[in-house]
Amino acid sequence: MKRILVALCLLLAMHPALGADRFGRQVIQVSDPKSYEVVKRDDVNYAVRSNERFSVECLVYRGRENYYVEVNVLNRTNAPVTLPALSNFINFDKPGYTVQRIDTMEVAKRSALAAGVRFTPTPPPYVPPTYNTTVNATATTYGNQTNISGTATTRADNSGQAGANFGNAVGNAIAAHRFYKAQRTEVAFSHFLAAHVQTDLDTALAPAESRSIVATFEQSKPKKKPFMVTVAIGTDTFRFDYKE
Repeated sequence: MKRILVALCLLLAMHPALGADRFGRQVIQVSDPKSYEVVKRDDVNYAVRSNERFSVECLVYRGRENYYVEVNVLNRTNAPVTLPALSNFINFDKPGYTVQRIDTMEVAKRSALAAGVRFTPTPPPYVPPTYNTTVNATATTYGNQTNISGTATTRADNSGQAGANFGNAVGNAIAAHRFYKAQRTEVAFSHFLAAHVQTDLDTALAPAESRSIVATFEQSKPKKKPFMVTVAIGTDTFRFDYKE
């Protein structure tokens, strides 16, 4: 029993070391990290390109189906500038593969719906009982004849089912812990997307002001290949190359 409880505590405390993530999604690394400036936010490294007019931070992370491009733009000029509408602002290009932009707000709504699903425990497996028979008998001898009399008692042993129930409870506790942790992440992700969605209208950016935008892309045929993200502001284009 003690060993099982210790194992349960260790499993609940474990966090898989699978590299950097953003809202539970894998962060994609730039192809040549040494060629970029780096700024760290929320324990994640953002690649930075800049000139005398703008500083642009870019982070790409992916889920099962979508890529999320998070861009932070700082206006270094002394005058207001205009960030173009999303379709002319952030572009995702993976040579040889079709990638289309999808509505970030719709993705935020789907994440919110996923966060509302309740955890369903898995029932324990059925383990048939084993049976033990105990005989209580006495022998009486008369001459050359021996008579044996007594009783036989058969009892069912359900310890196998009890063990299965306990193991199932441990498994469900671990699964529920991970499930609700993932739900909290989805709630935070949904709120983040909704707060940083870029509309189809141009956006004014005052001097020394920064703005964060998230664009969402879907790949027709999921395949891990190099790609690039470009951020276009007026006549300035900032390119970020990534590998998977």
